[in-house]
Amino acid sequence: MKFFPLALALSLATASASLAQQSAGYRINLDLQQVAADRLKIVVNTPTPRENQVTYVMPSVIPGSYSKKNYGRFVSDFKAFDQQGKRLKVKNDGPNLFLIDGAQKLARLEYLVDDTWDVKQDDSFIFQPGGTNFDAGRNFTLNHYGLYGYIEGYKMLPYEVQVTKPADLYGATALDVRRTSPTQDIFTAPSYVILADGPILYARPDTTSFSTGGARISVAVLSESGVVKAAEVSQMLRPMSEALTKYFGQMPVPRYQFLFYFPASGSPLSSKDGRYGAMEHSYSSVYFLPEISDPERLKSMVVEVSSHEFLHMLAPLNIHSREIGEFDFRNPQMSQHLWLYEGVTEYVAQLVQLQGGLITEEQFRQTMREKIRDAEKFPAGVSFTEMSRRILEKPYDDMYENVYKKGALIGLLLDIRIQELTQGRQTLRDVLLALRAKYGPTRSFEDKDLIPEVVALTHPQLQQFFDQYVIGKEPLPLAEYLGKIGWDYTDKARVKIRAFGQLGFRYDESKQEFRTADVQAQTNVFGLRNDDVILAVNGQPLTMANAEKLLRPLVDTETATSAPVELTVRRGSTTSTVKGTAQEYEVEASNLLKPSPGASPAQTTLRRQVLTARG
Repeated sequence: MKFFPLALALSLATASASLAQQSAGYRINLDLQQVAADRLKIVVNTPTPRENQVTYVMPSVIPGSYSKKNYGRFVSDFKAFDQQGKRLKVKNDGPNLFLIDGAQKLARLEYLVDDTWDVKQDDSFIFQPGGTNFDAGRNFTLNHYGLYGYIEGYKMLPYEVQVTKPADLYGATALDVRRTSPTQDIFTAPSYVILADGPILYARPDTTSFSTGGARISVAVLSESGVVKAAEVSQMLRPMSEALTKYFGQMPVPRYQFLFYFPASGSPLSSKDGRYGAMEHSYSSVYFLPEISDPERLKSMVVEVSSHEFLHMLAPLNIHSREIGEFDFRNPQMSQHLWLYEGVTEYVAQLVQLQGGLITEEQFRQTMREKIRDAEKFPAGVSFTEMSRRILEKPYDDMYENVYKKGALIGLLLDIRIQELTQGRQTLRDVLLALRAKYGPTRSFEDKDLIPEVVALTHPQLQQFFDQYVIGKEPLPLAEYLGKIGWDYTDKARVKIRAFGQLGFRYDESKQEFRTADVQAQTNVFGLRNDDVILAVNGQPLTMANAEKLLRPLVDTETATSAPVELTVRRGSTTSTVKGTAQEYEVEASNLLKPSPGASPAQTTLRRQVLTARG
């Protein structure tokens, strides 16, 4: 997401020359050479407020992450000083607000800040791509909203951040930077919202870049064990970047920075619940992904995650409501259009891969089937716009993941309906590009006006789709709409499958071994019990690097082999081998999605229009 400052001028005609210069903005000093107990000292030279009492705000919520973060809880020893170095009175108002008296004399703030990655990974833990990490002398992940804030009413003034650093660390970022010496960088931004939109990864340099569609794409990698290299990741990203260029005609941005952090297996920083992912920004994105030595698995993971984040340069960077364009970090008002920002983005991320030849139509269809299945886990009868608007509240906050599931399905069905109503003259892509041309990064639309504008750009009957399935609470018409493109969708059906039985596996991080989970000896052909350790498959030792390849055929009925499989298993102190062959079962399957063998020419034509790239 991208935020630009509103015009704001301070009338200080009677101020002295030095005071007038200070009032131009914030100057921050950050010394990465001085880290004590995983804390950094922050020094903020502030503008001079007009008010006698002001509030220094640390963000409660940030763009792109729809839950409370409360970054102020990581701040300690907060002090405020006037120009003569005299302490001013400060008191807290909740975790994120610092009230400063005598603020007309305010010149400087000093405080300590803890990093967020090292705290207990409980319900209040901040997802790593949105947090901070201080590893003295080695690397630093700096999301600015975890380090400093702004004085209420003075958010849109310029920021300058002077960083003193170890000479062997390089700071990769999309921010404007002057590298004045081997140990000093100076980052600048015209406002807090733009500064916060440009994270920095400091590490020993492993960077590369390439150009496509008029944009320079840069890649910085920190791999704890050195398993993953920037050059390797760059080659994975290039085809996807070129596919995006083909989709847009040219890149919507002149530059883009990928920041990757790969924790090693067993790293204390690894996600305890197995969740990894990324955080989008307007001109960059931050990734926290496990080190994987298998190139194909690594590529699959990187492309899947980055394709979604990369596409946020369209929405909400170029298409956003006032709630996002003028984001309130203290008391955010949420937009009702997560169906666009996350849902349509996720749909287009998959479509671009299909149109770019990175995945097949079968893989695309399988992804949509998985989204249908996953969407069923969330409550039915919920308005998507209402959920979006109230996403920070109970019970809607627990529904957020559905923006990537049902939200993507809304994108697919909306694309189908637009092309059906316009006889293929318009697509969802055309609508997005028209909105981008009208608004762009510096202009916001009113939240209430977006859906009527989409309808005006396409066809009056599209309003009914929004009224029923986006604003309204009716279930998505999956069978009807997927049938329009010649795909048969069945909610439930009895089918015959080949499988090894009821099997599940979990990875024991502490012992670095795979164990069975949720199994019963009588329901799988191997006679496996819970907590059996799988040492090898067909004589090949099982590792994190090859686990996907070796275990997937045992649990995925669509890839189950017909040949016998031998497992080396440890149960207690005894190691043995067991053999099993996939058996035929009749089961009730859900969410079946396959091409219709009797698809009409009209259905085939519409499918081709929806799924094939336009010239």
